[in-house]
Amino acid sequence: MNTLDPEVLFSLIAKDVPRKLHRHLYMTGSLAAAYEYRSKLQRRGINTKDADLMVHPAGDVVSSQEIASKLLELGWRKTKDCYPQQAASPVETLRAIRLAPPDSDAYFLELLNIPATDQIVAKEWIPVELDDGWYGLPSFRFMGLTAHNRKESAAGLEYASPSTMALSNLLAHPEIGTSRIESGEMSGVLRSAKDLGRVLSLAHLAGREATEAWVAEWQDSLQYCFPYTWRELAQRAGAGLRALLDAPDALEEARGTVDIGLLHGLNVTEEQLIIIGERLLADAIELLEHAGQRG
Repeated sequence: MNTLDPEVLFSLIAKDVPRKLHRHLYMTGSLAAAYEYRSKLQRRGINTKDADLMVHPAGDVVSSQEIASKLLELGWRKTKDCYPQQAASPVETLRAIRLAPPDSDAYFLELLNIPATDQIVAKEWIPVELDDGWYGLPSFRFMGLTAHNRKESAAGLEYASPSTMALSNLLAHPEIGTSRIESGEMSGVLRSAKDLGRVLSLAHLAGREATEAWVAEWQDSLQYCFPYTWRELAQRAGAGLRALLDAPDALEEARGTVDIGLLHGLNVTEEQLIIIGERLLADAIELLEHAGQRG
């Protein structure tokens, strides 16, 4: 991984990606979080080179094709794990669209899809045909929440709010599970530990006053994205985090991910993560759960 200044990287991406494409895209993931809290991170940078870009609206395959085709036309390069499949199926073997800018290996973009409101599976692949074959847009069930309350960077690129990124990760992991990351520096780590560790990082950087305000944003986003099931989802929002805090081995994995991620260099301990998690539960998550139980 590279240590990158999120403000510099936002400016680079805004410059490298043609402005007319910006309206179809917004940033999410660790770079979006690092940009939001850049002053608190004191320009320590963020350990990643993966810039996650959501394509909106939901299922906008045409825009995804246009974005990828335009970038390739301008000299952007496919990463080594981005290659075509000669048919749209099986969708499970489609490769994500990952492109690096023409003259730099500092970062690469990965295109992601906003899920439809009726998506039930945790992850779905949306086929996208480019000139040389078929690729896939990963569509994660709860990532649509990040399309709400978006923010705009000084460079003009929009990015997901910390509150919706946190809620998306909370809902994606109602239990610790067994799924593990298959590649990269975090290879072998429980995916739930990484994602729920991200929630704890966001809560720590936001502070208690800010996380208390997350409740209203969470409820608004849930009601919009899941109008018929939002109460059920709200009631289980804290299940995975509670499981993580009660599982020492998984919590240690989470501590390792935050140490090389958003909280790099802060030497956050497992005990501190437990305190952060308990505060988040009391200040925000339990209030959302209660809102789901009412009426």
